[in-house]
Amino acid sequence: MNRIVLFAFGTSFLLVGLVGLFLAVGYFQDSKFHAETSEWLKAEPEEIWAYITDVNDLPNRRKEVVAIKILETRADGIIQKWEETPDMGGYMIFELRESIPNKLWKIELTDASFKMRGSWTYSLERKIPGTVVTITEDSEITSVPVRGAYFLAGRDATLQKEMELIRNRFSGR
Repeated sequence: MNRIVLFAFGTSFLLVGLVGLFLAVGYFQDSKFHAETSEWLKAEPEEIWAYITDVNDLPNRRKEVVAIKILETRADGIIQKWEETPDMGGYMIFELRESIPNKLWKIELTDASFKMRGSWTYSLERKIPGTVVTITEDSEITSVPVRGAYFLAGRDATLQKEMELIRNRFSGR
């Protein structure tokens, strides 16, 4: 019986320690983050533009997005505001902040159940034959546990994954 109690106590102590370490890592991470990544792709800006601005297709190309709900559409038919439902539950509300066709698309995460906010700017620059794609992320995570999780996953994981998706879509040309 004493071994069982000692084992239970030891396991509990270890788990509490790991959770404490995880929270400490999140606590000491900067809440604000800025990074950018660029890549030359052998595709026209118009093709890349059509891909990155197709909000309705997000669940088909990003496995973590299970649903999209359009909240606002401009008079010209461009989606202004939408809600993403991630595979882990919750919600993320994005708004279009700036749009220059085939050149610049800036979206902002205005509300999320994960206590995150931020903006992602996609810049397209024609470099014949092809396009230089630059994605810039400016984000903030106020939740200590979420900062801890992003530290473990890599704070730039979302940015790198987005560039990977674009690269994979237009590679092999």
